[in-house]
Amino acid sequence: MNGEGRVLDPADRDDLATWRRLWEESTHQLPFAHPGVAGPLGEGAGRLLAVTMQWQDSSVLYPLILRDAPGGLRDVVSPYGYGGPLVSGDAPVDELAAQFWAYFEDWAREQRVVSEFARLSLFDDVLPHPGRLRGRNPNLVREIEPDREALWAASSSKVRQNARRALRADLTVRFVEDASMIEDFHSVYTGTMERLDSASWYRFDVPFFSALHDGVPDRLLYVAAERDGRPISIDLMLLGRDTAYYFLGGTEMEASRDRPNDLVKMSVMEWLSDHGYRWYVLGGGLTSGDGLERYKRGFAPKGERMFRTAERVLDARLYDRLVAERRAEAADARRAFDEESAFFPLYRAPLGEPLDLLEAAGATS
Repeated sequence: MNGEGRVLDPADRDDLATWRRLWEESTHQLPFAHPGVAGPLGEGAGRLLAVTMQWQDSSVLYPLILRDAPGGLRDVVSPYGYGGPLVSGDAPVDELAAQFWAYFEDWAREQRVVSEFARLSLFDDVLPHPGRLRGRNPNLVREIEPDREALWAASSSKVRQNARRALRADLTVRFVEDASMIEDFHSVYTGTMERLDSASWYRFDVPFFSALHDGVPDRLLYVAAERDGRPISIDLMLLGRDTAYYFLGGTEMEASRDRPNDLVKMSVMEWLSDHGYRWYVLGGGLTSGDGLERYKRGFAPKGERMFRTAERVLDARLYDRLVAERRAEAADARRAFDEESAFFPLYRAPLGEPLDLLEAAGATS
């Protein structure tokens, strides 16, 4: 008996209920695969859907954003964060994969989908992907020890020193699981993004956080270091079944000398240990080996895992046509176009430097 494939639209009440049920039954309950998280994160990017299959005692849940491309074509991309085709159950994986990908490809053909790009889970809960797998950058994952002494001992000496420095500065820590922390978090987080001159994508308004609480009210945790009852450093966590994900965070500049965020992250691990979690995903840096990655490594010195993406051209002829159009667009605008870029799909790659500047630089070198 073949598996039952279905495409779920969260705008449909029955589909939304099915999506939530499949997520609840999934191995790790990856927060980014929940429609209550994927929806707000994908707002304005396209149409949020989930391609699913159920066979024997197993299921596949593959959240995607269906995007318009030029010429009436489309492509699909997984929502921000970690994802891919999440598999649960004990059915033979190879047989399930063959059935799922056949169903997916038929659906993609009907939808005129040219390419597929997925950001993959760091764990072994992803169906084998037939596309190209590309290692992007190291991510840090901390295994949570059951007792606090071991928890502190497994962090770097610098982290331990910084966290104790924060305690000597009389900072306290508060854990908040409801929406009462939104305003304080938004203030600290926004101030941090402005100070770092972060890209607009990293800026979120209060309604975004309210939408998260509406979508997954029991899967958010704020951990705040406070001075005299006022939050000065806050991390926002997304909670799965046995894994917690650092999502967003910020620290007031004036408070940074007391190293409050080291205390926040050590307190996160203590809370996770007390509540039976196994893994703490800190993520990586903006680029491999940068300062942010090195900072996170202090909390998980032995926890490096490679973050991978999967990419696939589903219609080579139409894909090449879109790339040619993008190349022509770059030429018309007198901008560089990097044919060897790792950006996928290539027809969505940002245009490079103005050719006039590059030619002038070449003439003077």
